[in-house]
Amino acid sequence: MIQRRSIAFTLVEVLVATFIFSLLILGLYLIFSKVYRAWEKGNARLEQYQTIRGCLDILGRDLKSAFVTSSNPFILFKGNKDEILFTSSSNIPSQKGEYDLKQIQYKLEGSRLLRKVKSNFSTLKSCGTVTVLASNIDKLTFSYYNGERWLSHWDSRKSRGKKFSAALPQAVCIELVVKEEDEMPLTFSARVNIPLR
Repeated sequence: MIQRRSIAFTLVEVLVATFIFSLLILGLYLIFSKVYRAWEKGNARLEQYQTIRGCLDILGRDLKSAFVTSSNPFILFKGNKDEILFTSSSNIPSQKGEYDLKQIQYKLEGSRLLRKVKSNFSTLKSCGTVTVLASNIDKLTFSYYNGERWLSHWDSRKSRGKKFSAALPQAVCIELVVKEEDEMPLTFSARVNIPLR
């Protein structure tokens, strides 16, 4: 008679196999966890890029329609290193050829980039509308080109009596620095040429 040997795993073999399987599962979990965190970080960074590019586009569009006149002291273009205030003309879509003036201010408040718009800017009390364009902004810097050199300040009221085109800078350079936790700061910049009227 032939004796049959039963095939079975010993307790030690089962424990060793379970331990190896657990190590494989743990390794896969760690890999997927790192990949997911990197994907989330990349997605957040991409969203920040798009927000900043959108801010620079809005700011550039507003600056290109900057308007000054020597007849009204409330219509001005005034800027320093970290804040800018100017009058902008915008076309009213329903009525061709007519323009609406608004006073626009960009500044950094805490870590938020604010855009303030006032339609009734002859009174100092009216605050207009305030929009937060971006957050996590570490630094906002403006510089103004007068045709010869870059300046850190601009005031159209000081050019009264001079050539009218001197009331506006020829270009404005905008620099935004974004800082997030555990990341190197990112610098975004744009140069906006202002059409002389």
